[in-house]
Amino acid sequence: MAATGDMAEIIALKPDCVSYCATAVRREDDAIADIAALLESGINVVTISTIPMVYPAAAPRRWRTALDSAAKKGGSTFYATGSEPGFISLNLPTALLSGAGTVVSYRMDEYAVDLDKAYPIWDVLHESMGFGKPDGHIPVRIASGKVNHDWETVVRYIADLLGIELDGVELDWETLLAPADLPTALGVVPAGTICGHRWQLAGVVDGRKVVAVQYFATVSSTPWPERWPRPSRQGQGGMVFRVEGDPGMSLELYMEQSSGSRVNPGITATAMAAVNAIPCVVAAAPGVIGSPLAGTGIVSRLSRTPR
Repeated sequence: MAATGDMAEIIALKPDCVSYCATAVRREDDAIADIAALLESGINVVTISTIPMVYPAAAPRRWRTALDSAAKKGGSTFYATGSEPGFISLNLPTALLSGAGTVVSYRMDEYAVDLDKAYPIWDVLHESMGFGKPDGHIPVRIASGKVNHDWETVVRYIADLLGIELDGVELDWETLLAPADLPTALGVVPAGTICGHRWQLAGVVDGRKVVAVQYFATVSSTPWPERWPRPSRQGQGGMVFRVEGDPGMSLELYMEQSSGSRVNPGITATAMAAVNAIPCVVAAAPGVIGSPLAGTGIVSRLSRTPR
C-alpha cells in the first residue's frame, strides 16, 4: 500500500504489530499518545522512539501509566528498545555482571569519535553537541536535560541489577576547544571553538560513583586529551564496559561497517533491535515489557570500600 501518516488508516489495517520509529524530539507526549492509541486498538507496538521506556521502572510515571492502561484496555503488548540506550547498555552488562563477584564500580565508556565522518549531519553536531560553538557554550543535550532524561534509565537499571539503592545521580561534563582551525568532513571548526565534549552520568552511593555512563564526542581532527581514557582502536567509535571488582572485567564492543552497505552500523543495529523483537512481542502476554533481571540483585555484593 502507499505510505500514510494517518493513524486511523494504520489502525484500520489491524496489523499484528507496529514498529513505531517516528521522532520523539520535542514531541514526546505526542509519541506516547500515538502509541497509546495503537495499543488501545489491540495493536502490539515495538519502538525506538521513547528512549526512557527501555527500562520502564525508571521512565516518567505518566508514560508508564498511559501505556500500561492502553495495553490492558486493548489486550496488547508494548516494548521499547534500541542500541544505546538499549540492548548495548542493558543486555550486554547483564550478561557481563552475571559472572561478577564483588563489584566496586561499573562504568560504560562510549566513544563517538570522528562524528563528522560517521554522523555527517551538521545541524546535530553543531546544535546538539556544540561543535564550532564559542567557549562557554553549553551543548544542547546538556542544557536541555537530555542526558539525564535518556541515560538515567541506564544508570538506574544497572543499579537495580546490582541490587543497590543509589543516593542520587550526578552529571559532570566538559568541552574541548580547538587549538587551531581544524579541518573536518563538514568544514572547518575554528580555533577557540568547541571540537569535542565529555559527559558522565553517575549513580552515587556514600559519595562514591558506583554506576556510570560516560560519553566522549569528537570530530576527526580533535586532539585527544591525555586525561581521557582512550579507545583501543584509533579513529573508531565503540563502547568499553569496565567493572572494577573481583574479578575485574573489561569488555569492548565495536560495530563494523558492512562491505555491502554504506549505512552506519550503529543505525542498522538500532533498527534491528526493534525488528528482531517483533515475534516475541507478538507472542508475549499483554502489558508493558521491561528488562526482566533488574531488581533481582543478580550481583548483591557491592563493595562499599572507597577506592
